[in-house]
Amino acid sequence: MKLRDQLADRLDRVMTWDDKFNFKCHSGIDCFNSCCRDVTIFLHSLDVIKLRRALKITSTEFIEKYTHRVISSRSGLPAIILKMNEDEAKRCPFVRETGCSVYESRPYSCRLFPLDTEQGVEYTFIGNPTKCHGLLETHEWTVEEWRRGQGLREYDDLDHNLKDVMNAHEQWEQAIADPRMQGMFLTALYDPDRFRKFVFESSFLQKFQVDDDILEKIRDDDVALLYFAAQWLRFSLFGKKGFLKINRDYLERKKSEVLGNKGQ
Repeated sequence: MKLRDQLADRLDRVMTWDDKFNFKCHSGIDCFNSCCRDVTIFLHSLDVIKLRRALKITSTEFIEKYTHRVISSRSGLPAIILKMNEDEAKRCPFVRETGCSVYESRPYSCRLFPLDTEQGVEYTFIGNPTKCHGLLETHEWTVEEWRRGQGLREYDDLDHNLKDVMNAHEQWEQAIADPRMQGMFLTALYDPDRFRKFVFESSFLQKFQVDDDILEKIRDDDVALLYFAAQWLRFSLFGKKGFLKINRDYLERKKSEVLGNKGQ
């Protein structure tokens, strides 16, 4: 059976980690860079951290310059999409003739291509062999070999930790519609620089007692801050305290101030 026929048989198949496929992308194929245009790339929280470091800008600057915010009609939760160039080709802003200028920090979706997955267990093809000729190459991978080689394992622990937060809408009977709650999600999960300011420059540390070793770590470590942000969202959304401890003295003091103002 010819490679094209073998590939056609595989395209509709659901694969798991041990299944094999053929793929190799390189500058010698005629479709090089063509997949990097007019595409919708949802960004992972870790993608923002990687890309803003590569570009040497803040996460807030990155979000404002390079992304669009979208709200899920099903859940009401926000997500961010990489903004394509506003030209006819709608190219990715980071692609050059020689390839990806941020390749080491490229998004999760770019790493996973030509595969796609929803749960991280079953995989399908998103690449089309009539357009992506890398699928006609003879280099063979298992799904897990591809994942490992593309650096996707470091996303796994985060995905597992964030699963309940990202599916928070399942705790409610309808989509989240509160703009403040949507903004809270966006800041906590995608804008570590802004969230760090919220923690250290607002009354946050008066309201909550946070261990010094945790504070020391999240002051400079964006990934540690993301785990911390997830815990804060669990408290705010589900009432799960975890390592966050409410400062009862602060709450009683604020309560007394409110009651005192009402009595005047």
